[in-house]
Amino acid sequence: MRLLRNLILGIAGLVLILIALAYLTGNDHLVRGVRFTYLMGRSSPEIDDRDFFPYATIPATAPQPWPQSARYGKLALSTEQEAKLQELHSVGFAVFQHDSLIFEQYFNGWDADSVSNSFSVAKSYVNVLTGIAMGEGRINSVFQPVGDFLPEYKEGCYTKITLWHLLTMSTGLDWSESGADPFSDNAKGYYGTNVRELSLMQPCREEPGKELDYISGSTQVMAEVLEAAYGKPLDELVREKIWTPLGCEHDAYWGKDRADGDLKAFCCLYATARDFGRIGQLYLDSGMWRGKQLVPREYWQASITPAAIQDKGSPNQRYGYFWWLAEVDGRPIHYCRGFHGEYVVVIPHEDLVLVRTGMKREEVNATGHPQDVFEWIAIARELAARRV
Repeated sequence: MRLLRNLILGIAGLVLILIALAYLTGNDHLVRGVRFTYLMGRSSPEIDDRDFFPYATIPATAPQPWPQSARYGKLALSTEQEAKLQELHSVGFAVFQHDSLIFEQYFNGWDADSVSNSFSVAKSYVNVLTGIAMGEGRINSVFQPVGDFLPEYKEGCYTKITLWHLLTMSTGLDWSESGADPFSDNAKGYYGTNVRELSLMQPCREEPGKELDYISGSTQVMAEVLEAAYGKPLDELVREKIWTPLGCEHDAYWGKDRADGDLKAFCCLYATARDFGRIGQLYLDSGMWRGKQLVPREYWQASITPAAIQDKGSPNQRYGYFWWLAEVDGRPIHYCRGFHGEYVVVIPHEDLVLVRTGMKREEVNATGHPQDVFEWIAIARELAARRV
């Protein structure tokens, strides 16, 4: 009994020492990270993390239910299609064509009212806000220096960084982008309590505007720019400029670093699959929603055009302004993507939008895209091509 007691006391002492070391070395995010992953039987952030962290609510104040196609409720996944969706732990799959919902299915206890963490899909919302700010004159040009908005960028190497560099992931900043490394800046941003300081204090590594280097800190800084441009917090801007105009049907939630802190703009927007579909429809319709141009057409076009930078030694073909770019049958598509395979995909030549939410995605292929996104595209296209 004494041996057991001493063992327990020893383990408790070791844990306390490790916690103290985490705080002393500036890695206190590890404490919250361990608490909300390993101690809960998890190994990474998950799509249902919302209640572990403070968050801001973005209310659905003027809901516009999706029109339902005549085919809605008459389409069904094949056995093979459903098996594939289940294999990667999908929780939602919705397809929209010709401005209407044609199909949706949910898995593993999720339904049409369930909100999912979108992870980096949130970045595309920051892009939309940037376009709106351009149209409203809050931002004059994407080539404005970040220092026009943030005093931290008025000195040293930061003076060279423009909004365009943020939007195209070409800042040259040294942010460690990793979903697995507990010491990465992503982990510090997700589990830490001062995401603003973390993003604004990143050291410069190379000249901006040269190379595609996907770092979440770029989006966080862009969100700080938007808040400075409007003098309002990000959640209020999303409600006023996006959630209400797009007629979202369900409240959304955006995770914060602490109760009185900042939104984690690079991730952590929680919403339903139906409401995620609206950003896809907005971009399918060239930045217009139900006859009103919300995002200036020139900005919309630029944001889905490959940025003129290098990508692993070749001209960039896969990234615009916080949107991923690809091709299907030789024709351009664009999409948002998140850590666990959250996707909003726009297929213009078929007037089609799909949303997939889930808990796992496949590895990025040689062209820089996760292979599973093309599998979901194939399923959505096959469903949309059916006649009932």
